[in-house]
Amino acid sequence: MRERTASVAFREVTGPNAWCVDVVVDGEVCGHIYRGGDGYRYFEGPRNDIIWSFADRDVERLKTRVEATVIADHLTDATAAVRSR
Repeated sequence: MRERTASVAFREVTGPNAWCVDVVVDGEVCGHIYRGGDGYRYFEGPRNDIIWSFADRDVERLKTRVEATVIADHLTDATAAVRSR
């Protein structure tokens, strides 16, 4: 059996009203990082901009945490899919 890993990328998006970073997994947006308060916040889900999951004052440290979480979730989902066959 081949082990499957997720491809995680961070894509900076700038617009007239806001700055954010799209969290892209295997080509699909799965969340966003926004500036908020005194740091940065990660919002899980392609359309979620209300409930944040993680926050950190350092955006690079937050990206590292998000990447680890997304990969762990992806591997758990892949394992569940194999078990359900």
